[in-house]
Amino acid sequence: TVYRMGSVWYLGLVYFFYGFSYIIYMTFFAAYLEKEMGFSKAYAGGLWAMVGGLSVFCGVIWGGISDRLGRSRGAALAYLVLALSYISYALIKMEFGFYLSAAIFGITAWSIPTIMAAAAGDFVGPRLAPAGLGFITLFFGIGQVIGPWVGGKLAVSSGSFTYPFLLAGGASILGMIASLFMRKPNQ
Repeated sequence: TVYRMGSVWYLGLVYFFYGFSYIIYMTFFAAYLEKEMGFSKAYAGGLWAMVGGLSVFCGVIWGGISDRLGRSRGAALAYLVLALSYISYALIKMEFGFYLSAAIFGITAWSIPTIMAAAAGDFVGPRLAPAGLGFITLFFGIGQVIGPWVGGKLAVSSGSFTYPFLLAGGASILGMIASLFMRKPNQ
């Protein structure tokens, strides 16, 4: 039943953009600071620890936002905030920009998985929710596999990590746009 629902396939497409974009940011976060910006491993590790600390709260924050705004608008807003994090990391090449990006990412890091889990339940009902979430997670996983490969190729060919972060920002904006067209199927 789940696999035959076009709306669930579309939900998977929306989730793909998250898998593709967030993993680029996470994969190249420290390498960018160390190799391109000249910061120490300790600095990069401290900044990443801040991300981890802030991310503890993001599921509750974004779950509440999506409950109030709806899954479509909640996901769109989360994607927009994530895009701002990736783009600011690429373009504001000073400590303020790195802290800003890390803070924004930290409070939004797990927003999309939280919203997608709720949306899967909304789309297929409580009985089929595990199957729906499992199916759309395949799309997320494909994004996670492709993202670092494409981002790495782009970094090598351009000689900079700036472009993979901009690509992640662009993919997140596509996720935002796609989110706005998510529609719960008629039950």
